Amino acid sequence: MALVLVVFLALALAASVINPLHEATDELRHYRFVRTIAQEHTLPVQGAMGCSAQGHHPPLFYAVAAVATGWINTGQEVCYDPPHNPFWAYRYWEVGHDNKNQYLHYTAVEGFPWHGAALAAHLTRLVNSLFGALTVWLTYLIGLAIWPKRPFLAVAGTAFVAFNPMFVYMSGAINNDVVAAMSGAAVTLACVRLVQDERGLSLRWGLIMGALFSLALMSKFNLAAIAGLIGAAMTWVAWRKKQWAEWLKAGLVIVAVTAVLTGWWFVRNQILYGEPTGVEELTQLWGVRDPSESFWLAVSELDYAWTSLWGRFGYGQIPLPNAMYVGLAGLAALALAGYVVPFVRRQTAELKATAVPLLLLLLNVLLFFGVLFNYLLISPAGPMGRFFFPALPALSVLLTYGLSQYAALVKRPFAADVWLAGILQGGLILMTVIALGGYLRPAYARPPSFAANAPLPNPVNAQFDTLVNLRGYEVGQTAVTPGGAIDVELYWEVTGKPPGDYLLFVHLIDENGLIIAQRDTHPGLGNFPASNWEPGDRFVESIQLVVPETAYTPNEATLSIGYYAPGSYRLGITAPEGTGLGDALPLATIQLTPLPGDYPNAQNENFNGRVRLRGYDYNKRIFAPDDVLAVTMYWEALQDNPGDFLVRVSVVDDSGKEVAFQESPLGGETAVSEWPSGAVIESTYLMDLGQHLAPGFYTVQIALIDVVSDKVQTIVGEDGHQIDDHLSLSRIGMQ
Repeated sequence: MALVLVVFLALALAASVINPLHEATDELRHYRFVRTIAQEHTLPVQGAMGCSAQGHHPPLFYAVAAVATGWINTGQEVCYDPPHNPFWAYRYWEVGHDNKNQYLHYTAVEGFPWHGAALAAHLTRLVNSLFGALTVWLTYLIGLAIWPKRPFLAVAGTAFVAFNPMFVYMSGAINNDVVAAMSGAAVTLACVRLVQDERGLSLRWGLIMGALFSLALMSKFNLAAIAGLIGAAMTWVAWRKKQWAEWLKAGLVIVAVTAVLTGWWFVRNQILYGEPTGVEELTQLWGVRDPSESFWLAVSELDYAWTSLWGRFGYGQIPLPNAMYVGLAGLAALALAGYVVPFVRRQTAELKATAVPLLLLLLNVLLFFGVLFNYLLISPAGPMGRFFFPALPALSVLLTYGLSQYAALVKRPFAADVWLAGILQGGLILMTVIALGGYLRPAYARPPSFAANAPLPNPVNAQFDTLVNLRGYEVGQTAVTPGGAIDVELYWEVTGKPPGDYLLFVHLIDENGLIIAQRDTHPGLGNFPASNWEPGDRFVESIQLVVPETAYTPNEATLSIGYYAPGSYRLGITAPEGTGLGDALPLATIQLTPLPGDYPNAQNENFNGRVRLRGYDYNKRIFAPDDVLAVTMYWEALQDNPGDFLVRVSVVDDSGKEVAFQESPLGGETAVSEWPSGAVIESTYLMDLGQHLAPGFYTVQIALIDVVSDKVQTIVGEDGHQIDDHLSLSRIGMQ
């Protein structure tokens, strides 16, 4: 068990080092809570700080962290906001490392050896890692309490906590979910020991449960649900021992101890927010769902909650491969099926002997599944597996015991437990190492370098101002269909110290000057901002340009690149002999070929499972004043009688402002509600562009509005994730 704890701490600290500051979920707001206590010697008040600081949470973790870091002068105000990466969460649902960072990270501020704010943040993370280790230890004690003569089964029972990639990651970050898991484990352990105590209930148990319940409430308010576990354990003992008087006395002691230890917190909330929990103020600040309308949405989010229980790093924009989630689900299903094995073998003595503790663990799992699902019903931030952490120790022990039934088929009990502990711990350690090293680390890694004398493809030596030289490049595709991608590798050598951050752009522009696709990013896909450059640095920028699914075809376009100062000028480009090359360097000509289909610009855009856009066309793409834009669309009903809709066609400028729009019934005179599933109707929508549109380029957008509910229909992907409530078609130009 000591080895398990050492490896766990090593992985949690590795996650802390790999993960840049404040990239973990809500870490900046949790950190502000700690610094409010450390610097201002008070607790944050919701809505009164000028910044968000998770002020609705109870203060246990934050107070401990403030004591550990209060001696550090960070040189920052509590509400300090790091520089944001405007391209954060690009294609966030994909596994990869493209702009996964929410903030820009500068070596001078965050580099090792840490100092100031970086030191305070990493020490706070260390405090959380220790809480994580304590959670692992308490999980072991739960298993040992149930199977005192099977210590290796107890060791194995910690595996789904100690080497759950998400729990390791969160233990190496700043949050209160890990201390909530620790408190949940402590209460669960006490409940297991209570039902095993032959003496039954007493004032001593009232004091213990009151103290632990207070610990739980001061960790995170959703642990109020664990009162159900305490009540179940006490009621079972009272029923078995006929100790109803002791049950009442112990209950009163729990209430008294809880009131003494936590009452001040609820009184403070009542004074500040007009109710004891502070939750109503939270919902006013963060928004809320109507449970009467969100049940099926909550059900649809359970899959995301499952994956984020095991590993969706950051704000969920760093997922693991789906095979990992499926494998873990299969392992969990196998573990649950293992509970049938003793009945098949007719060897149920041990299962019956441990039935009450195991049922308590099951109750804990169900309680916090209920907490999680309730949060899905009322909050748009609900599908986070970390909300289940207080029951993770119970789930870990239950899953392990189910798996142990298979091991017992081929080994003697002691040997089976040893093998199970080794295989389970080893396998999950490997998974965690792969998750941290293979997916978390690349998401924030500086781009790879290349040798000064390395042979490069398409050597060009184009100088961008005096700052950086393009030594060579490679374009992976010369022909692409809508929805496809163009892979570009750029070999850069830094020749001067930039005065600030410059952004890289990659444009695909057709013969009319219309931008078909574009990417803007800080260098290194967000991980190597120009302010970190030093003369002599060489790095490979591997960037992918995804062509929109709505791109107009057939077409021929030029792929070009350049750098610009945000909101200002582009860097000038010169050839090796000094010839000016403008401010955008062409790299290749790309052919856009149509997707197969029966309609022009074939599409497959699913609007809420009711209607699909199969294709579209324009009457032309470059317009003069007073011209009429005609957009022809081909709509398919995905169900019988899908409903009646309005199609809103908008013209939007580069700032995102709508400058013209037109709403018309989908299908014109034909009622959509009468369409059979699979039928396609062609409709043309006309818009007079008038005289007021300035010369330039504009984006055409469409939205589908349900006539009855007046709700805009959401576009959903093939995997069910929600994409947007509007669709951008190809751009048009005004002369």
